[in-house]
Amino acid sequence: MGSTGSAGTLLVSSSTAKNLDFFDLSTGQKIATLTDLIAEPHEMVFDAGRRRAYIAHTYREGVYDQDVPKGHEITVVDVDSHTVEKVIDITPYYAPHDVEYDPELDLIITGIEDFEGKRGVVLIDAESHEVVGNVPTEARNCHWLALVPGRKVFVTHKEAPIISVVDLVERTLVASIEVPGGAEEIDASPDGDFVYAVTPRMKVDVDLGGSGHFFRPELTASEPAPRLVKIDVATNEIVGEIAMADYQIGLRAGHDGVLYSTCMNNMERPGPEVDLKALPRNDGLLNIVDTKDMSLVGSVPVDALPMTTRVTQDNTTAWVASLATGRVTVVDVRAQQRVGDLDNNAGGAYGGTHGMVLVPPA
Repeated sequence: MGSTGSAGTLLVSSSTAKNLDFFDLSTGQKIATLTDLIAEPHEMVFDAGRRRAYIAHTYREGVYDQDVPKGHEITVVDVDSHTVEKVIDITPYYAPHDVEYDPELDLIITGIEDFEGKRGVVLIDAESHEVVGNVPTEARNCHWLALVPGRKVFVTHKEAPIISVVDLVERTLVASIEVPGGAEEIDASPDGDFVYAVTPRMKVDVDLGGSGHFFRPELTASEPAPRLVKIDVATNEIVGEIAMADYQIGLRAGHDGVLYSTCMNNMERPGPEVDLKALPRNDGLLNIVDTKDMSLVGSVPVDALPMTTRVTQDNTTAWVASLATGRVTVVDVRAQQRVGDLDNNAGGAYGGTHGMVLVPPA
């Protein structure tokens, strides 16, 4: 099946359903679904030259910081025929979280967890699909990546209070940037001049009773306050920041100095008299920041437990994946309004919608 629609396609995965949906952005219609992917599909990236998407598989089940079986694969998807072309086995490296593609070095790049003595960033030749390098990091787990093609990749480590900087040409660790309390998602500006990161790591109280609720623990005065930081790529130094009212988690740097972050906006855990399975969740938020002066210019309600966000080059439309509902919220950025939803794995207590990638028309 060929690609359709002049606006391109949005690929959306659910970690819990192990599926990959293809949405035609001209109509919003689902045009194809790949089922029974390897568990659990996580983040993904687009290789424009080959028109392939690369999907990282982190765990067989469960979430971060649990003792669960770890994945060791990158799935290669032909975005036009909607088929799995190949599965790359990256053993002896395990639990790849984020994945990037560097068109200048023709490398697939992923960050792995500390497992059986291996850690850091793994480099894969995009043509041969062979693992060609591993740059260990000081922090035990690599989570999210921000790529500056042909130059560097910046890495966050969840709880570790640093951002690691890897020189992709020399294949060495060259710097660590202090971020007290750790960091969540990170992304590079399209021009490659700046990198933005969410800090600290989001604190969350997960209900283990089956409700799917994430609750917000009390933020004490001794803990680092939530903020987004701006890093100069040339110097590896923080040169700007914005304080946020609540923990952020997902991040996307748009064109023309617009930054998008997602806030789960979790409620505090209620008393024991409340039936948690019947308790409605709070809406999440998509926050919009002007990076020129790191100022907040708007917040848009989205589905609960928002994570990944993607946006058009002209900053008109954003898509936000919901871990809770299994849907993607469609946002009109200029009007700062929610204008629609895309169903990925809707209906469960935890839909698991996470990875997304925008694919332009062929």
